[in-house]
Amino acid sequence: MVVFRARVFGSYNLGVYLKAAGPYLLAPPGSSSVLQEEAAGIGLRTFETSVYDSRMLGIFLAGNSRALLVPPIVSEMELRSLREGLDLEVHVLPSVRLTALGNDIVANDYGALVHPLFSDDEVDLIGKFLGVKAVKGRIGGVPVVGSLVVANNRGCLIAPSADDAELRGASEVLGVQCARGTVNDGIGYIRLGLVASDSGALVGYPTTPMEIENLAEALNIEP
Repeated sequence: MVVFRARVFGSYNLGVYLKAAGPYLLAPPGSSSVLQEEAAGIGLRTFETSVYDSRMLGIFLAGNSRALLVPPIVSEMELRSLREGLDLEVHVLPSVRLTALGNDIVANDYGALVHPLFSDDEVDLIGKFLGVKAVKGRIGGVPVVGSLVVANNRGCLIAPSADDAELRGASEVLGVQCARGTVNDGIGYIRLGLVASDSGALVGYPTTPMEIENLAEALNIEP
């Protein structure tokens, strides 16, 4: 299986700092040199950037292979760098209430599950920008769905707190089969310790062999 253990700035919470979108692993300044080998191993190339002068890209960014969504707190310089450097559409989502888009949106090329406090107009914009149908939802009754689900175009890993209806709903919205699991030795906030492409995944070092086997099966990334 193509799963690599990694850390960023000494942290195992990879999904706080990193975002996989299209062929890219978006990484904070100063981190890509230590991630290039792992990124290449899962079919991605690193691109250094920041949002709101922050290294926590995984908190702020959402997207799929068609487009990247950024919050309105992004600076003009950061936005220009993204638009000039990426072979992806880059859209500012004009939400004033929800700016931690990585926490609030999980998407692949088939659908997007989003925080229920997005307005209907914002949900329509998310769907339009990503080229998919966007649907409001919760996982384990919690609205920050982007923190509790990681999906690629082959599968989906979802927090153990998801009830059967939420698991079925996420599978239907994302167009792939979701399976429950944890990362970083029992953590249910999946995105904290997991970044995935269609070809592989990066996980925090505490992630156990059993968790790795489970997430590889869930995301269908076994060779």
